[in-house]
Amino acid sequence: MNGRGFTLVELLVVLAVGAILLTIAIPGYAFFMNASRLTALTNDLVTVLHLARSEAVKRGTRVTVCKTSNAMAVTPACDTTASWQQGWLVFVDGGTRGGIDSGDTLLRVQDRVSAEATITTSNYSSFVSYLPSGVSQGPNGLANGALHVCVAGNRRDIIINSTGRPRLSASTC
Repeated sequence: MNGRGFTLVELLVVLAVGAILLTIAIPGYAFFMNASRLTALTNDLVTVLHLARSEAVKRGTRVTVCKTSNAMAVTPACDTTASWQQGWLVFVDGGTRGGIDSGDTLLRVQDRVSAEATITTSNYSSFVSYLPSGVSQGPNGLANGALHVCVAGNRRDIIINSTGRPRLSASTC
């Protein structure tokens, strides 16, 4: 009676080929995952900036995006000592510029982002505000600046021009 199946040699050849294919595919998968994290985080920030700008124009008042270390607290607050990757808040900024006061309306909350990500800034050290005209403004009063998002050696710059519109640029960390 002839047995149907695989011999030990055939099975070992299939396992060896599978192992070779996995060693080729895994680094590509890691690159794909890091690129996906960078894209998602950049898109989150750009979406929040567009939201803040459109709400400022629609409501006719200042709307601010600030960094926070306690995004999920009952009453979250802006924190100048926090890092942007710890989270951010979007709120109608009717009182003290760059800080949530009792009369301000919270529009969106973002908790801590991926541990592999770092976000640095130029001109937006603690917050980005949008005026009713749609123009952006940082803590030092300048209208333009950038947020630099780095994940695994790859960087995307979110460059905000003097009219408040963000654009993207790719770079390395």
